[in-house]
Amino acid sequence: MSANIAKNKQPGPAILVIDDDTNNLAIVSDLLEEYRYSIYVAEDGESGISRALLIRPDLILLDVLMPGMDGFETCQRLKSIQATRHIPVIFMTALAETEQKVRGFEAGAVDYITKPLHREEVLARVGVHIGIRFLAKELQEANELLEKRVEERTLNLARTNEELQKEIVERKLAEEALAVKQEQLEALNLSLEQRVTEEVEKNRQKDVILCNNARMAAMGELLGNIGHQWRQPLNSIGLLIQGCLFESREGKLGHESFDACVKRCMELLSYLSGTINEFQSYFMPEGEPREFDPLEMVEKSLSLVRASYEQSGIAVRIVSRGTIPMTGYGIAFSQAVLSILNNARDVLIERGTPEPAIEIAFHYQEGRNIIKIRDNGGGIDEAIIDRIFDPYFTTKFRSQGTGIGLYMSRMIVEKNMRGTLSVHNTPDGAEFTIEIPA
Repeated sequence: MSANIAKNKQPGPAILVIDDDTNNLAIVSDLLEEYRYSIYVAEDGESGISRALLIRPDLILLDVLMPGMDGFETCQRLKSIQATRHIPVIFMTALAETEQKVRGFEAGAVDYITKPLHREEVLARVGVHIGIRFLAKELQEANELLEKRVEERTLNLARTNEELQKEIVERKLAEEALAVKQEQLEALNLSLEQRVTEEVEKNRQKDVILCNNARMAAMGELLGNIGHQWRQPLNSIGLLIQGCLFESREGKLGHESFDACVKRCMELLSYLSGTINEFQSYFMPEGEPREFDPLEMVEKSLSLVRASYEQSGIAVRIVSRGTIPMTGYGIAFSQAVLSILNNARDVLIERGTPEPAIEIAFHYQEGRNIIKIRDNGGGIDEAIIDRIFDPYFTTKFRSQGTGIGLYMSRMIVEKNMRGTLSVHNTPDGAEFTIEIPA
């Protein structure tokens, strides 16, 4: 995919723009429609309220200075109506005084955009509040689902004790998921202003946004890998605790059994603590270039994805015919390798490759360390192989890929380490080659 949003038959989030200035309506509508939002407009407060009741938008952009009913009164009326009170309202205003901002928040607005409108600020603030809106809807749906399940289970009290225990566990998991979503929503609200500032700055500096987005994408991959590594230990801890609880209620819990349970839980917790340190060190900032072993840094990258590889049945083979230490940014190099490994894993999973495998080969030749990463996923379409290192180019759905991972890998290797990163197809799949002066 390119930097533009892909065409999609599915309608985007609905946004209602209320402004008496037709020029402003046209500017805002064109800007948001470019990003696949469904735009509705109204030219005064009364018609805006009517439209809001009719279409129930996900977000309202409201001008402050309008004849007749101004933005403050319009917002207050929207918040007084049950059907529209939960729709977030962002003021558009040229009044930058603190008193006016406070008045807007008291009227029920969640944010404001200062006129004249800036593209980056509008997109950043709208994007953040649309995200908050959908999280709130998910939270409400989760609450409704939880209440429905509680009512259904209450009618079946005659079930066996084993079934009752299972329901208690399921409810606890649902409550934990609900708490996570609540924390995410609170975190978004607390960091709103900071996130808006960061997004505006990123859009002004292309290189900075590419680096930061690549870092966030890598962090997302790492969180997924943490989930793979933690899932089994956490399940084991839960089962151990439930076992102790069951034996205690039956009067069968002895000291030896309890001590063994505690010992095993502590071993698992120690393992989880160790993975925290491992993942945390991966994002420690690097000050000055240092000497590092490329084989050691590749093994560090593998340790972060090993759990997801094992779960997907992907075999990994390392072949080393010798390398020598080199000076540079070892963690950045490891991140470049990790992007290639993640890309290979996704291809193998997506294509359902029988006996999926990845081989990483090292050798030293004519003053250069050469690392080759190959898979048996069938290779890259020759029509796009020359574009896979372009920024924002991806063959995945937008929700599954950012299109900057391989681009940033090439930047790290070629700009930071004065090396080269290339790709070609083999009879079995794709082969990425990293060459770095030692």
